[in-house]
Amino acid sequence: MADHISTHYVKSGYATSDDIVLSQTPTTRTVLRPALHAGGVRGEVIRQKIGEEGNWADINDVDFRKLPADCGVAIELSTEATALLHTKLTQLYEVQKQKGAAPGDHSYVVAGSDEVVLVTGATRQKAIKELVDGDHSEEFWNELAKKDADLASRLAASQLQLVRETAIRQFADDIATYVSDEDHWQQFFETHPWMLQAAFSSPVFMLRGEAYVGGKRAAGRQGSGGVATDFLFSDESTKVSRSSRLRHLERSSLVGCIEVGADSGDAQEIYSASPGLSGGVVQTRNQMAVAVDHFKSVIGDEFKDLNQIHPKGVLIVGDSSGLTERKKASFNFFRQGLFSMTVITYDELLSRLGILYDVRVEELGEPKR
Repeated sequence: MADHISTHYVKSGYATSDDIVLSQTPTTRTVLRPALHAGGVRGEVIRQKIGEEGNWADINDVDFRKLPADCGVAIELSTEATALLHTKLTQLYEVQKQKGAAPGDHSYVVAGSDEVVLVTGATRQKAIKELVDGDHSEEFWNELAKKDADLASRLAASQLQLVRETAIRQFADDIATYVSDEDHWQQFFETHPWMLQAAFSSPVFMLRGEAYVGGKRAAGRQGSGGVATDFLFSDESTKVSRSSRLRHLERSSLVGCIEVGADSGDAQEIYSASPGLSGGVVQTRNQMAVAVDHFKSVIGDEFKDLNQIHPKGVLIVGDSSGLTERKKASFNFFRQGLFSMTVITYDELLSRLGILYDVRVEELGEPKR
């Protein structure tokens, strides 16, 4: 069981500690009054009596130099009190050994290695995870909230941050592993919709995952004659509906053939959009157009105030990290000319998530192709 040792610096190389109650009755008690110094631990064993106002006062104030030779004072310690004295002296010696008589007021936790967790910068994540994931009772968290509401709130926030960091790291790994598996990304972002929120320029909330509009069925791909959009979002403030489309391409597939100039790197070198990129834009545009007429069949009357007239589109496509400067410029020219639509690459989304949630994505390594 963890114990606390408090010290108060008195003078050079000397500090006192709180009285340690060795035994007690309703009216009297025996205490150890310890002190730490450069040579070790010293102290006094004192008998105290409770006063009229309920405070404890020393009662064995005897000058042994003036006592007759056959007189003395005996303070008996029970087995339990003697064991406690041994335990406390051992703890005090450990504090003295490691910290000495440190200047100022200090409070030390003394416990076995299996009873405490030393939290440093390197072990912070593991410690928080073990605390939050531990099988603690509701009473434990209620008591923690009562004693330190700020700590309880910070633990909750830290746990959320740990979950986000883990998911972002998985995202970075999956970009390399699931190059063109759109079903994987569908499931991944349904599990982590907050990641897609980073692709929008304003706060949004997800209305539905994969939705099927314009055909016989509102959800899934089992209908006929309809259009599938991967995610439906709503702008938190303007209530504008937003359609998100996932499309994963090889990093070389964002731009197509060179249109003007040679491969010289100068300003005349421009590239057309690749068929995969332009096809993804057309798909998203088509979803936006069809959605205007068929959103009600998807979400029903639950969101009556949703603006269905001017939907926005987001296309998440490809990997721009390997593009040359001129290819990246051509890609930017293409997407900057789009209206009511945002095009963002998977690596750009990863970078944006790293900034938003303070995760150093550059340390996750270069995706292997």
